[in-house]
Amino acid sequence: MGLLKKVVGGKSAALARAKKEKSSKPPVPVEAKPKAKAPKAAGAPNGKHAAPPEPEKVKKKPPSITITRPEVTRPPVVLPPPRPPEAPIAAPSILVPKDGLPIASLTPILRWMYVGGATRYEVEWSHDAHFGRGHSITLVSNQTAVSLDAANELKPGMMYKWRVRGGNDAGWGPWSPPESFRSPEK
Repeated sequence: MGLLKKVVGGKSAALARAKKEKSSKPPVPVEAKPKAKAPKAAGAPNGKHAAPPEPEKVKKKPPSITITRPEVTRPPVVLPPPRPPEAPIAAPSILVPKDGLPIASLTPILRWMYVGGATRYEVEWSHDAHFGRGHSITLVSNQTAVSLDAANELKPGMMYKWRVRGGNDAGWGPWSPPESFRSPEK
């Protein structure tokens, strides 16, 4: 037993000395070093596993900007189909000559009122009250008046009837009520 005490006693004395030495030495400061990022590899050599990668720093996203497009917020503009052109719906009013009164010239100026939508006018005159074929003469004018020329000169001393209607690319409107006048005696 004596030997046992010597061994146990010797061990405990050695432990006590080691503790004393530790407490008498000043502590050594440990510096914090950044760890190097491990390369991303499929596997480590010699069958060893690679250390898991360190989590990356999360970057903050800038605030989002919402852009509203006008074509998304408003309904699309729908244009109606173009209207087909229409012929004038009204007849022109005759200004002069009228009421069966005599005129001063065999080449008079015939005047009438403008009609909405008309771009041209058809003027017809005749000594026949019904504007029969072969007895009437027709002219087309872009103005609201027409002056008869020598080729269309009236016959002296006759009663004439005349009428006018407006037209455009879509067609002709209605004829005006006929008016009458008397050509001069030579």
